Amino acid sequence: MVMSADHSVTIKDVASHASVSVATVSAVMNGNKYVSPELAQRVRESIATLGYKRNSFARGLKTQISYSIGLIVPDITNPFFTNIARGVEDVANAHNYSLILGNTDEDPEKEKKYLHLLESKQADGLIIAVTARSREYLQELPLRDLALVSVDRSLFDLGIDTVMVENREGTRSAIEHFIALGHRRIGLVTGLRGIAPTEERLAGYTEALEKHGIPIDPALIAMTYARIDGGEQGAMQLLTLQDRPTALFLMDGTMTIGALQAVARLGLRCPEDLAIACFDDFTWAPVMRPHLTVVDQPTYEIGQQAAHLLFERLLNRKKNPREIRLQTHLIVRETCGSQLPIKE
Repeated sequence: MVMSADHSVTIKDVASHASVSVATVSAVMNGNKYVSPELAQRVRESIATLGYKRNSFARGLKTQISYSIGLIVPDITNPFFTNIARGVEDVANAHNYSLILGNTDEDPEKEKKYLHLLESKQADGLIIAVTARSREYLQELPLRDLALVSVDRSLFDLGIDTVMVENREGTRSAIEHFIALGHRRIGLVTGLRGIAPTEERLAGYTEALEKHGIPIDPALIAMTYARIDGGEQGAMQLLTLQDRPTALFLMDGTMTIGALQAVARLGLRCPEDLAIACFDDFTWAPVMRPHLTVVDQPTYEIGQQAAHLLFERLLNRKKNPREIRLQTHLIVRETCGSQLPIKE
């Protein structure tokens, strides 16, 4: 078959070229029905030979499906959310969907604007890490036609599919490791209250101390923004105490960069003067000197699982909501000072 220059290749042309039905071509492209490997290969070869490109706009008008989903996160510069976005995008691409990305900077008003934008674009679904100060208003927005999944911040009690990690257990494992090394004054730099990761990690911290009979000292808890400057500010607050902590746990990886800046500014050494660990592992963590002790969480898998839940919801809007909790694990490296005596 030879197509003229002014002829736009259609799905019927592909079917004719491959000697199959239009339904078979559609099934291969959408992946929604079984097609034998031999027929599927013929269809793909015909698509490549003819240079067929599906018209998503026309397809959406016909099916009332936009073939796009949204992802709204608080801080796309944070590698945690960047990796989640990659997991979501890979699953979306596998379903021939496009991804619309929004960044809220923890601002509820920006979040609302993105939600309205996605509605105007008629996105089929949304994956969202809600801002620290918002929740209930989601029920008031006209989101009835939008499949919804929450990541990192739980909306399960609102009947919304949610994917998170075991924040409490992960934090508790790190604090108990400090305690096993002999630390009793353990500082905590945490993010803003009101979101599940902060509350759950704070609970893990207090549970570990209480389990070992160590009093909770509010002076050793600094609450700030989960950013580099927030980590530096929180660390400075704790490390300039007259009776400063001997160990420091950061609830966020980006905070750790700021905390290390504070350590350097104060002329302290890690781990000789201060043991450090944080929640979340990054590609740069193993190459730091000293190597950073972390609570690792499967960020890419969080995005994957959230996207899978979203597409399940698109297929069945009436299914019961699910909350998926992924495991974390403690990776002990050098910044916790495992081989050093504790300075009383």
